[in-house]
Amino acid sequence: MKTFFDKPANSPTVPWTVEDNGEAVDITEHDWTLQWQTGQIPRLDHGEQHVRQIRLVHDGRLGSAISRSASWPELKEQALQASALGPVSAISFSSFPGDDMTTVVDDSPPDLTVMLQWVQEIRDALAFLPSSTRIHVSVSFSRQKTAREISKGTQSQQIRQYWHANLGIRDVRGTDFVQLSSSTLGKTCPRPVKLIEDIQQRWTWTEKQITLPDGQYPIVFLPAVGMSLLLPVLSRLSGPHLINHSSPWEDSIHEQVLSPDFSLINDPTLSGGPRTSMYDDEGQLACVQPLIENGILRSFVLDQASASELHIPSTAMGYRPAINQLPQPLPASLVVQPGQYSLSDLMNLVPRCLVLGNWIGGRSTNPLRGDIAGNASELYYVEHGEVLGRVKNTVVSINAFSALRDQLIAVGGHPHWVPAGMLQPAPGYLPPLLLDAIAIAGKHTS
Repeated sequence: MKTFFDKPANSPTVPWTVEDNGEAVDITEHDWTLQWQTGQIPRLDHGEQHVRQIRLVHDGRLGSAISRSASWPELKEQALQASALGPVSAISFSSFPGDDMTTVVDDSPPDLTVMLQWVQEIRDALAFLPSSTRIHVSVSFSRQKTAREISKGTQSQQIRQYWHANLGIRDVRGTDFVQLSSSTLGKTCPRPVKLIEDIQQRWTWTEKQITLPDGQYPIVFLPAVGMSLLLPVLSRLSGPHLINHSSPWEDSIHEQVLSPDFSLINDPTLSGGPRTSMYDDEGQLACVQPLIENGILRSFVLDQASASELHIPSTAMGYRPAINQLPQPLPASLVVQPGQYSLSDLMNLVPRCLVLGNWIGGRSTNPLRGDIAGNASELYYVEHGEVLGRVKNTVVSINAFSALRDQLIAVGGHPHWVPAGMLQPAPGYLPPLLLDAIAIAGKHTS
């Protein structure tokens, strides 16, 4: 049977000259997604995307061109023309030392039977929910094949593949509604049991409602909202802000910037990550790299272009947010070094606290400052380790840098995947975080 790997690589055929310094990349991406929601039949979607890219340095300036249909000679000419307006660059393009198939488990398309069984297992497990509850589940498999050629004639291939699973429920209760979701990634199809257990536990927490006075409370940030605190940190570490001298941390390398209990790592080796591979998207050898170690700034997030402008070595963190975009300074996977506490342990560390599972608008309008305010769509009140109920109509306000520097009580264990999204440029593998003295305010009725 013919498989994805039997197809010949779409190796670029660019008319390079001996003076050229550039790269040509041909990317093909296949996605299979099975999704089902209450009241509808399961639906399988299979899509293919294909794109060509050229980057080159001409007369000391970087130019690029991207197309789904242009020929390689046309694309090269477009990149040459674009270089006239490009930044000054000293990039020297290099190829992968060898083909990279490290994330490949199987060379065949995903087994539809496995995907259908996955959906059915979730439907059976959530049969206890009231008929008013709408369930949405999806499981998807992505495979990306990259053929790369540099102007010196070297060619190489890279294949990445991973699974993504999501479970969400929504229940309308008069003028109120409850909406819960849980996601994960995997090298193989993730078992649904963890998603099911997560949703079941949080569902029981929503049964009662609690009214709290405004004030400051310890709050456990579950991984999905914990990622919102890392995006401002990532902004201060990113190459473009260093180039513009807008990052307050540009001169803080090897200095204490956050809590000694906090460590943030770029990990391109993590099983199941969408960017897990031996090399970044620029052919640089990728490795596990501390960004912040015990609160001390150790490394910045740099691709070749930003490193060239800063006249320092690249940190091999050049990744495409999507196949139709050029590499940017991005981590492979953001990992917070987990601690020893389970979620139950965190809730017992203080006499009373809140647990924040989701919020609306929880993004900083100025990431370099780190101020965030979000409407808590999933907030629970805890006393002596027991969840007493859900808190409604409440805004949670926080400064990411103050919280991670001065208000971090403990880092939990048992990290979870937080997939990348439209406003989140990198996936995360994160534990829950217990932060002290976080402000809440809301409109309360008797």
